[in-house]
Amino acid sequence: MPVGNSGSRSGRLARISQSNIRPFGSNGGGATNSYGPGTHPMSGAEPCSPTKKEKHRFEITKKLGSGTYGKVSLAYDHKFDREVAVKLIKKSAIESKADLVRIRREIRIMSALNHPNIIQIYEVFENKDKIILVMEYSSGGELYDYVSRCGSLPEAEARRIFRQITSAVLYCHKHRVAHRDLKLENILLDQNNNAKIADFGLSNYFADKNLLTTFCGSPLYASPEIINGTPYKGPEVDCWSLGILLYTLVYGSMPFDGRDFNRM
Repeated sequence: MPVGNSGSRSGRLARISQSNIRPFGSNGGGATNSYGPGTHPMSGAEPCSPTKKEKHRFEITKKLGSGTYGKVSLAYDHKFDREVAVKLIKKSAIESKADLVRIRREIRIMSALNHPNIIQIYEVFENKDKIILVMEYSSGGELYDYVSRCGSLPEAEARRIFRQITSAVLYCHKHRVAHRDLKLENILLDQNNNAKIADFGLSNYFADKNLLTTFCGSPLYASPEIINGTPYKGPEVDCWSLGILLYTLVYGSMPFDGRDFNRM
């Protein structure tokens, strides 16, 4: 349904539950181990399998959502006295080696990033059947739902949220990471309405001398390079998506209509 202002400035604020520009091609990014508490993803730590004690440490309280590879649940971590989001990935649901590479790359990237406006991975457990991510929980839900309820945000609030998002994106770019799927659905809010970038499933490292050739993301937020199939460095596609996000925060609607390449 249309949200916020209507007329020439009002595209529909349509939910994009998953990225529907499917990635194709490969830009590298190898597999990574799983990591226990206090280890760094570049340290070469050994995989951390859940022990019997760990299984009783987390008390699942409710289901938060589900996806292609598994589900996400809200849990209480008795060891650290906090609520966490637990993402369970079933290895049997991973259909290809390329998908496994993307999952492990996402884990490696998120584990390496440390910014107040990026969802933090606390721990990762793995055995022969599944991968379990223990992550920061943001109780405010998706920014999409917030904008859908509120419509166009007051200028001061839109500026505050956008500044937090851009700060996190700049941090990623300084660490040579392009998110490549920035959208309202991939930004969460904590209890104080602070923005947290989530879902690095399509992210990748970039380098000055190499261009990325995987065209992925969501059409409504996709840059001209993605739409046209032009190789790109990385940060520019995020910067375009930031412009779309700012528009949606200010106007409560999308600047463009169309959810696929043909309409774009």
